[in-house]
Amino acid sequence: MLMIWAVLLMSVTVMGVVEYIRSSARESLQAAYQFKALHLAESGLAVGLHPNTRRGDVVLKQKIGPDSGFDVVINYEGARIPINYATDERLREAIYNLFIYWQLNADQAAIAADSLADWVDNDNTPRANGAEADYYQQLGIYDAPRNQGFIRVDEMLLVRGMDAVDRHKPEWREYFSVYGEGQIDLRTVFKDVLLAVTGASENDVARFISERDGADGIPATEDDRRIRDEEAYQLLGLSGDRLASIRGIVNDDDTTLRRITSIGWVGDKRSKIIVVTRRNTETGAVTYLGRMEE
Repeated sequence: MLMIWAVLLMSVTVMGVVEYIRSSARESLQAAYQFKALHLAESGLAVGLHPNTRRGDVVLKQKIGPDSGFDVVINYEGARIPINYATDERLREAIYNLFIYWQLNADQAAIAADSLADWVDNDNTPRANGAEADYYQQLGIYDAPRNQGFIRVDEMLLVRGMDAVDRHKPEWREYFSVYGEGQIDLRTVFKDVLLAVTGASENDVARFISERDGADGIPATEDDRRIRDEEAYQLLGLSGDRLASIRGIVNDDDTTLRRITSIGWVGDKRSKIIVVTRRNTETGAVTYLGRMEE
């Protein structure tokens, strides 16, 4: 009986060790896949950063091996609202319009838009619906507002009224940039931002985007069409005072600030790297402004 019990005990121990080894091997394999996915994302980033690479180039999507590769998208910061320029009344109005489009009510939209502008301006006078130091001190916060530009988009959550935006549109971060230089790029601007900035109808915006994105309907591909500003204004139905008021904050050639998103994949493992760069149009020199990994 003792021998039988000893054999059973040894069997259980061996089975446990075998299962532990299998589990460790699976974890090691998954970790190796994740590391390889990150390596592929870095490789895709190198392709996207090359000065001769353009949006839609076939080299931006590569399959390497049977179950791995990378996908790269080149975009421009002008697709997003440059939040650090929210003191420009035209952009503050666009932010308000964007929040209304996201189904905030008028009071919520006005509070968030004015408070964002108060956060980045350099005075202590609150706008009609905004918030300066007195408001935040009542909440026990003594280092707000910063009265300077945001360093990260996530910092916008510290601002009065942004909790309502976060509830209505959890992915709001995709529509703002801390790197933008005060203008909206018509070549790449997102639909929601275009509606908010121009005040154009949804039908006109849909027509413009359809023309811009080409036959496949996918942005940043080879069949995209370059639409110059005057034709863009016509497609969007802009004229008169409305056109005159936004001319200074829209353009069709903001090529200096690039946002390169590279996703490396191995099986079901994904690794994403986002880099924002500024390119000197005269010398071609590249300055790295930000890097994010997910």
